[in-house]
Amino acid sequence: MGRPKRRRLGQNFLVDQDVAERITALLANDPPRVLEIGPGRGALTGPLVDRFERVLALELDENLIPPLIERFGGRGLEVEPADALSAELGPILAGEAPWQVASNLPYSVGTAILRRLLPRHDLFTRLVVMLQREVAARVVAEPGGSGHGLLALERAAWGDARRLFDVQPQAFRPRPKVVSSVIVLDLKAPEHDPVMLDRALKLAAPALTMPRKMLSNAVRATNVERIAAAGLDPSARPGTIPLGGWVRLAEELDNPS
Repeated sequence: MGRPKRRRLGQNFLVDQDVAERITALLANDPPRVLEIGPGRGALTGPLVDRFERVLALELDENLIPPLIERFGGRGLEVEPADALSAELGPILAGEAPWQVASNLPYSVGTAILRRLLPRHDLFTRLVVMLQREVAARVVAEPGGSGHGLLALERAAWGDARRLFDVQPQAFRPRPKVVSSVIVLDLKAPEHDPVMLDRALKLAAPALTMPRKMLSNAVRATNVERIAAAGLDPSARPGTIPLGGWVRLAEELDNPS
């Protein structure tokens, strides 16, 4: 049961202890509580429990939990059998919030998990996560840069991000066919009204799937005048518009014409 589930998640176990130490070193000293998502066989767990008083691990594969508890249970580790894609994080974490997060995120669901974590500045201060390099590049992309899309806007809404270093396939077992990257995200409360922020992201999502079109053609149910009234160039490409521009456009469209 565990192996098919693990394959479904596309998990490649980290085995390079130097990489695990470097990830751990990127966490802040405070808060002294770390949530590890998908500890696997414990390569990252060891450095985490060496440094922090409290480490809580979410592990989906039931077969991996007993060895983790046997190795680290007496050193401050608690393992919660849970799926990070669906588990209610508030009841698990809120009583001790805030936390930090450290994780080698599975390639197939890493983006989905990150999207769940980003808005939770009430629970988390810093995320140090490993993703496929191309995904990491999209997370940290800036307006007008390569790969600037919805994921970059979501990151801009809730966090500041840095891409620190790449990790080669030989650091994992089994070896993936892709290179990974480690990124650090410091979460923050949104600067924009939550309702308008939600509308802005929904407005941007379909437009950003048409990066070659002008904004006036990529944004539906609007016109050149409304785009200009929001302070945007109707001939601009969607990927060049920062989050604040999308929020202004959402506010303009929310007003009666």
